[in-house]
Amino acid sequence: MLLLAGLLVACQQAPPPSSPAPSPQNGYGATERAFVELAIATDEQALKLLDLTDSAELKENRNIELAELRKLLDAPYVNNHAGHDMPGMPTDAEIQLASTNPDALKQFVRTHLTESLEVLKSAGPAITHPPTAEVVELMRRHRTAELAAG
Repeated sequence: MLLLAGLLVACQQAPPPSSPAPSPQNGYGATERAFVELAIATDEQALKLLDLTDSAELKENRNIELAELRKLLDAPYVNNHAGHDMPGMPTDAEIQLASTNPDALKQFVRTHLTESLEVLKSAGPAITHPPTAEVVELMRRHRTAELAAG
């Protein structure tokens, strides 16, 4: 929760309350929405980086995650994180460098995987909405397997 709150502060958004009041209908609260918006922005940016690789699995995993994340939205998605430099989210400058430097590409992909896994580990305990928790777990499994595969 601390890492998630820190990321939101870094993005100049108010962090979710430490004990969000879930919506009476489904338990999807401010913490879940903040996580979903951050994860969509991160995965969309990561796809730009991953398009430079020959790993169909990495790209497929991010697309699966994006589809599942979008199903969770309770309002239209607005990318409040565009242009931000956040853990797990490749910057445009990194993507540009990776497009001409294979070593940088490898480093930035690994950084995306390791840093986004840390965000997932931090967010997991704060998510109380079961469908959102399932997506967090899916993403955690993806990152863990992708890191293990090298």
